[in-house]
Amino acid sequence: MKASVIVPTFNSSALLDRCLRTFRAQRLAASDSLEVLVVDDGSTDPTAETVQRHLMADSRFRYLHLPRSATSSRSAARNRGAAEATGDILIFVDGDQLVPPTFVDRHLRHYRVMPEKKAVIGFRKYLRAPDAFDDRFIKDGAEEFLGGLIKSDIRLDLLDRLSHLGGDLKTSWHLFFTCNVSVPSVDYKRVGGFNEGFRGWGLEDSELGYRLGRSGTQIVFDEESFAYHQGPPLSPNKPAYEGWLKNLILFTALHKEAPEVILQAMLAPIFNPAVGANWTDLYEQFEMCARSTPATFPGSRVQVEDDFPAPVA
Repeated sequence: MKASVIVPTFNSSALLDRCLRTFRAQRLAASDSLEVLVVDDGSTDPTAETVQRHLMADSRFRYLHLPRSATSSRSAARNRGAAEATGDILIFVDGDQLVPPTFVDRHLRHYRVMPEKKAVIGFRKYLRAPDAFDDRFIKDGAEEFLGGLIKSDIRLDLLDRLSHLGGDLKTSWHLFFTCNVSVPSVDYKRVGGFNEGFRGWGLEDSELGYRLGRSGTQIVFDEESFAYHQGPPLSPNKPAYEGWLKNLILFTALHKEAPEVILQAMLAPIFNPAVGANWTDLYEQFEMCARSTPATFPGSRVQVEDDFPAPVA
């Protein structure tokens, strides 16, 4: 099985360099292979030179440069990478993430163990001091070599909080964050990839997750899959909030027949810097309201470590 890792980036060459170093150290089963497509969304910093160094050292890397324009977007960059990809499985990771050496293998094992149509959501942790990165992480993958963690993905707290409710999570599509997700290439193409009408920050990945779920793709959580963000989480700010609201309007217009999509408006206070609402409290309300609406597609499940056989070297 072949994985295509798609890494969009813009003006973050130092962070990207560390990211790509971790992908060069991936450990795969003998029957698996890997390519890494770096999609440069019009950077003006030394990103091109950084990627070229990795291209010279590892033939599995490819570099795509997109001229910056009024239509530049995360969606367009990821779609371009997916269009050039040759793998069976597409893995999306942001260019400011670090990954352990088992990262790609863990995604691929989901598709070997359960071949039915699915997409996998992994999680993210945040680093206190990215510049304290120790090269030993590249081979070992131990968190002690990352300079300290600030916090883990708030989505994990949410899953733990909602576990007592029973049943599948009906809003799993909203948690399809492209810092760490994978999907079969055939499923991605079947639903048309990312909608390039989304601009700025937020919801373009959730909207793809929604279309995947509606098309019959099961969304699976893997609570043992982590990427590490080189810095703190995004704090609520006015530009991000305004972008999120604009994208919510587009999302709702695209799926105006779906009450669970409209219900996302409940989450707006989370991103409003003037409010700063509690994420897990509001999301639990969102999930409970979605459960009271007619089912649109099957819910999600959590994948646990014991489901996997030992990797074959």
